[in-house]
This record gives sequence, C-alpha cells and structure tokens, in this order.
Amino acid sequence: MAFNNPGYMTRGFQTEVPIETQLMIYDCLEKAKRSLTVMDYLQVFKLDKVSSNGSYCQRVVHSQEVPPFEKTVYLTLPEDRIITTKIYVIDDGDHHTFLLASEY
Repeated sequence: MAFNNPGYMTRGFQTEVPIETQLMIYDCLEKAKRSLTVMDYLQVFKLDKVSSNGSYCQRVVHSQEVPPFEKTVYLTLPEDRIITTKIYVIDDGDHHTFLLASEY
C-alpha cells in the first residue's frame, strides 16, 4: 500500500504551512490509509479560508483521482495562520514527499 515508507517535507512546505495545518494534513493522510482500499500515488490538499459566524477557519479539501476520493475538514486557527494554497503528497515507492504545488 502507498505511503507506508519514510516521509519528507520540502522547505516550502516546512516554512509556509503552519505546524497545525501540517499535522492536520498528516492526520488526513493517515485516516485515508486506514479507510481506502487503494490510494493514488498523488494526494492533493487544497487549502483556503472560509468564514463562519463572523470568524474564519482553515478549510482543507483532501482528494485523489484514482479511485475518486474527496473529504473536507475544517481547522480553527488565528486568521493570520490561515493560508490559501495547494499541497501535493507524492509517493514514489521509496518515500513520500509533502510539497507545495508551486514547488512541483
């Protein structure tokens, strides 16, 4: 099964993604490993800011293409720690890498 190997983070992922969001992405990946029978080598996380009752939170949409999968989770963070970006987690067989889409 994919993603049962060492994981690495790019410098962009480490510096631009708040630690709380990094942990949420890691948690989403771990839950997907337990619930999906097949995981695509490419996991996509779209992050954006959403408003609810006058406050903001981080929306994380986790998806893969084959087989189709999508799950949305929300994370309460201070507004200055909410980011809008796309993150890829790519498994090449030997290891998996967390990176910003702009680093691909």
